[in-house]
Amino acid sequence: MPRRKTSTVPDLTEENIRRQLDRVLDNGEFQASARRREMLTYIVEESLAGRDGGIKATTIAMAVFGRGPDFDQQADPVVRLEAGKLRRDLDTYYAEIGRDDPIRISIPKGRYIPKFTAQDVMQPDESPPISESAGAGNRTSRPQTWFNARNGLIAVACAAIVAAVFAWNARPARNSPFPPAMVPESVAVLIEHFDARTDNEVVSLVASGLTHEIAAALIRFPDFSVHLTHEKAASVSEPTPAKKATNRELTVIGDVWQEDEDLFIRAGLVRSWDDEILWSERFTEGSDGQSITDILDSISSEVASAIGQQYGYAMRDVRAKRLANGNDPSLRGFACVASAQIYRRTYHRDEYQAVRECLEATVVENPDYVRAWAMLAYLRNDAARFGHEKVLSTEAAFELARQAAIRAIDLDPQDTDALQAMSHVQQYAGDIERSIEFAHRAVEVNPNDPAALANLAIRYGIAGRFSEGVPLMHRAIDMSIAPPPFYFHLLAADHLIKKEWTEMLAAAERASRDGWSFGQAMLAIAHTELSNKRAAREAYERMAELDPPLAEDPKKWLEGHNMPEVLVEAVLVGLSEAQTTSLE
Repeated sequence: MPRRKTSTVPDLTEENIRRQLDRVLDNGEFQASARRREMLTYIVEESLAGRDGGIKATTIAMAVFGRGPDFDQQADPVVRLEAGKLRRDLDTYYAEIGRDDPIRISIPKGRYIPKFTAQDVMQPDESPPISESAGAGNRTSRPQTWFNARNGLIAVACAAIVAAVFAWNARPARNSPFPPAMVPESVAVLIEHFDARTDNEVVSLVASGLTHEIAAALIRFPDFSVHLTHEKAASVSEPTPAKKATNRELTVIGDVWQEDEDLFIRAGLVRSWDDEILWSERFTEGSDGQSITDILDSISSEVASAIGQQYGYAMRDVRAKRLANGNDPSLRGFACVASAQIYRRTYHRDEYQAVRECLEATVVENPDYVRAWAMLAYLRNDAARFGHEKVLSTEAAFELARQAAIRAIDLDPQDTDALQAMSHVQQYAGDIERSIEFAHRAVEVNPNDPAALANLAIRYGIAGRFSEGVPLMHRAIDMSIAPPPFYFHLLAADHLIKKEWTEMLAAAERASRDGWSFGQAMLAIAHTELSNKRAAREAYERMAELDPPLAEDPKKWLEGHNMPEVLVEAVLVGLSEAQTTSLE
């Protein structure tokens, strides 16, 4: 029988705060680099010692980043930039792993002095005390610059490469070597070995490690079939005709070199049939004391995210090419899924029916196509929530969506689109906790997918947990090449609740670029509060045109989408004022 749970609020004592710091630093999911961890330790200890007044950019630069007393924060923004990353690391930690921790450590914007907040958490009665092994004595001391710890880091790099190779060899069966004919349901991507342009062991290890780390990160995106080559890669700037000899649509190439104490990595994405470079970016690492493992993790994540996301460089190009060949029967299923992805970016009503019919036909022709079932779950769900369904009852339409999501997960329980689709369906079934559970699973499968992060952020928002959802959404937007308008709905709603009208308007302007009425509602409210009467009237009229039920009975509409009470109340007040403005 489970133990009874009680609500506890911890005291903000030095001992409890240090325990919380250890809890954060010891958690393997905390994403901060070694140097940012040291920065967090420094500012917390300085604050606990009563030296808040001395926590400034100059003192942090000298104590943590090895700068001298002549440090100029205007010329060298290292502290400001790393503090911003550390804020995001902490926000992400507390939005996911640390949401039930007793104390929240944060760094308010515009300053470096940490803030400690006691969180009301549920704990079992007679729970065992936190182990003393997590004490301050176990924290890692300040790391040396990675070039100065060469031998130890080479060993770490080797371990990282072995782990990456293991992850690659343990990849799902759908990414096994492709047959002579291209698999039409996926995009074949070849990862060539990164070229080590500087003749030293560290550069060679990083080049080798990146090849496998990028492959291991990219296979988590279900749109792709990922493959490795045993041939040495060409420079990003000099694609070679030899690339055409392999059967793939896209090739990832890159090179690594060292100048003084800085390590440079350049990665690129090349279209195989004409060698056009679709994307290329240069990364600089090493000067801030990161380890080789940190470098491999951060660069591979950025490259995989840029290439793999639904609206990223690769899928944008492949969709255009395959949709142009819509008469090819082998590409019909992919074209339907691609059209669904485009529709879901904007939700334009005039695109819905054709996409829905195409997906319904696709799952009949290919009943094992996971992505088609996942997209169909979304489209069937839209039929109920947007009023497209004219025959079935709302309950029956939602049940059809649930069946499609179940089919997708049965085919592949690790498919991130299937998990997100089921999260979507569970929300409209009224089970927000199950919805969040499926959304969490999608992020666990692929933390580099901004769509999965955004989906989880939205579910948190629906649950009224904006403090958890908003940081995740900011992270998803930062990772996105072209974030869809609906990513900004959550941000606009959060600003509405906080009555931050200028910020709300900025978010609402982005949110209103899709075909969903909620973005126009946010825009109308923001303009009304800022006394922009003409713009408010235009946005309100556009909202009513897109979605008459929202204008006629906003309370029923909002509750039908299972929005939290605090948001429902804020929107009702805002729309009432916007309606009054529109009639003036």
